[in-house]
Amino acid sequence: MAGILNQRILIVMCIALLILSGCGKKDKNQQTQSSSQTSAESVASNTKQKESISVTMAEQEKSMAEAEAKNRQALIEMNEGKEIKPVETGTLKGLLPTELADMKRTNASVERNQMMGIDMAVAEGLYEAEDGNSSIRIMIMDAGNLSGPMKMGMAGWTMRQYSRETDTGYEKTVTYKGYKGMEEYDNNTKDSEFRVFVADRFIVEVNGSRTGMDVVKNAMDKIDFKKMVSLASGS
Repeated sequence: MAGILNQRILIVMCIALLILSGCGKKDKNQQTQSSSQTSAESVASNTKQKESISVTMAEQEKSMAEAEAKNRQALIEMNEGKEIKPVETGTLKGLLPTELADMKRTNASVERNQMMGIDMAVAEGLYEAEDGNSSIRIMIMDAGNLSGPMKMGMAGWTMRQYSRETDTGYEKTVTYKGYKGMEEYDNNTKDSEFRVFVADRFIVEVNGSRTGMDVVKNAMDKIDFKKMVSLASGS
């Protein structure tokens, strides 16, 4: 969009320069005699430039449509011939817990993103303690037709074990309910992060602010993984 806008600005500037370039130093009589001709030439120039804008935009739209179609077809091939669409936004949002232990859900949102052949959806919920000293954020992403590429990209990661510990925290791979996940914890801030890759399609991420990992895991326990597996197999 920004590129199209910049091109429009450039074209308008060119039109203005073309019009201004026709304004030479002529005497009054010559300007009077050629006023009609100059006006006609300006109109013709403007018309030509407008036609040029239309053609350029049409070419860009055609190019984008072709690229989108190619991407969509490539994703179908990477998804074993299936055209996968993300679950309905209402269903995805329904996977968010309505509340957590000692925390109330203060906000919940869901959005579907479709761009250049890619089709995916994300739901997010924010949960806050009554004293305001800690919070949990849950994100559930349905990769949609990116499932195939994501599965390929994460194949190596899901097969390996990783662990790193420092003076300020740790990060490590884990298995949660049969699915590969990653834990990260900061001792200083008490911030925690737990991500799990479910059914080769969903990424569930729970972030805790000023909470221990046990609180984050309790929040993860509230999410219905069986429902996700059912939704994935039903596509």
